[in-house]
Amino acid sequence: MTPSSPVNVGLRVKHARQNLRRMSQDALAAAMGFNDRQTVSDIETGKRAVKSDELLQLSNALDQDLEYFISPFSVVGEAEYSWRASSDVTEDALDSFEIKASGWIGMLRWLRAQSTVPHDPLGFSLRLNENSTFEQAQQAAELLVEKLALGLMPAASLADCIESRLDIPVLFVDMDQGLKRGSISGAACHLAELGAVLVNRQEPSVRRNFDLAHELFHTLTWGRVKIQHRESNSMEERKRTRRVEQLADNFASALLMPRASLDSLIHPARANEVVHLADVAAELQVSTTALGWRLRSLGRIDEPIRVALSQITRPDPVGETPKLFSAPFVRDLHAALDKGRLTMRKAASTLSLSQEQLLELFAAYQLSDPSSSWTQTE
Repeated sequence: MTPSSPVNVGLRVKHARQNLRRMSQDALAAAMGFNDRQTVSDIETGKRAVKSDELLQLSNALDQDLEYFISPFSVVGEAEYSWRASSDVTEDALDSFEIKASGWIGMLRWLRAQSTVPHDPLGFSLRLNENSTFEQAQQAAELLVEKLALGLMPAASLADCIESRLDIPVLFVDMDQGLKRGSISGAACHLAELGAVLVNRQEPSVRRNFDLAHELFHTLTWGRVKIQHRESNSMEERKRTRRVEQLADNFASALLMPRASLDSLIHPARANEVVHLADVAAELQVSTTALGWRLRSLGRIDEPIRVALSQITRPDPVGETPKLFSAPFVRDLHAALDKGRLTMRKAASTLSLSQEQLLELFAAYQLSDPSSSWTQTE
């Protein structure tokens, strides 16, 4: 089994010390028996290799399993995230969830390294920055709709196009485990060799679509726009949000509701009929609130119409919950297991699933039990 990239023990030491144990370098140095904190600093920056006997010491001092430091499937300490989370999610809870997410992203990176399908080493980015105007963000989104040929209802094919045309993996995951429903909506994830988007698959479809478009903005502007580790997913709190998030919202709004689609779907004689506009929102797979703000910003409706439109709610389509992860991800995982490059036990633990749940995952994608034709050994 070949890891996708060398394991960076130093970054994992730093992450465990700072984020999981809240320790200073001096405190870790004392626990390790080092003369001063410089040795810890050198380990964290990669200037000094960790000796085999020191790994056990680090495991004890930082209260982490050895696997945390040596697993080729983890991106803890390497990956950067921008989370959409409610204010009732504590930093400790978010840190714990991020470790789970790093298993998903780490497996994704490893599988991409095993794949024979070429991936774009250059990537795609938007020429936008923190000084860009909201109009420029909207224009960039509408140009992207044309580039990706997303059609009249962009939300319907957005996830597939992001994967196939932009080479940005999109994983639909469960983010409500142990948390209040809707506490975490999604995230943009950045590694040196790839960007990815995580979306809470248990959210209503209109919210999933907006989250996906919003996080795509962050993924395509990473490095150009300074991104916070977490942002609010509350509409009320977002009214006071920082400008970068407003740029992302403007981009997402125009991506899901381009003017060409609005021109085609909204009957001119019914442009101020809220019921008709609510029907258009349903066709575009966006919320009535989102459509209201989009039309208001374009000057197509007045404020009373926007408010009236936002008060109309439609039930979410039944049976629209996406399958866990994504078809490309699960197919690559199945292939790795089928070829014996990975064990069921390791795959399940990395993805925070039981082996039974892993088999259910393959069945959901109409894939066979990859372990049925050979004997697994760990």
